[in-house]
Amino acid sequence: MEPVRLTTNRLVLDQPAADDIDLVTEYCQDPVFEHVMTLPSPYHRGDAEFFVTEFVPHGWSSDLEYTWAVRVDGGFAGVIGYRVPTASVGFWLGAPHRGRGIMPEALAAVADWAFERGERELRWECVLGNRASAATARKAGFRYTGQRPAEIPARDGSRPEAWHGVLLRDDDRSEKDGWP
Repeated sequence: MEPVRLTTNRLVLDQPAADDIDLVTEYCQDPVFEHVMTLPSPYHRGDAEFFVTEFVPHGWSSDLEYTWAVRVDGGFAGVIGYRVPTASVGFWLGAPHRGRGIMPEALAAVADWAFERGERELRWECVLGNRASAATARKAGFRYTGQRPAEIPARDGSRPEAWHGVLLRDDDRSEKDGWP
């Protein structure tokens, strides 16, 4: 598939570009990421170069994973992705952009796009205790479905305990009760 650009009232979601590599590298140094994401550790500029120039384009061309840069006022703020085989979403924001409602807005745009393409449900998971990710999914209307081993393996190949959620195509997008 050719990359798709999505827009909201405040955001543009498009493909990460070479100009984003320095910020991807900087943001992925965040110690929080070490515990909640499967990024290489330590994270080097070469990892960001691979992500932007190889991983993202391959995901789009193979129809396996669609990845967008999240842009606010034209600047790179973070990343959101949709994994086709599992109909799951994942995302992160650089520290300077957190707490402003950016990611729930980006997640809603990706969900709308996926549902317009015929997807019936989207799945989300995060490592146990990642309250920021859970808050984003909750604000986007996902329903908490429980705690169980992660579907996405950790760096060491293990499947740690994770929180899981789902958003169905016909769900309203209101915040649901029952979240940890």
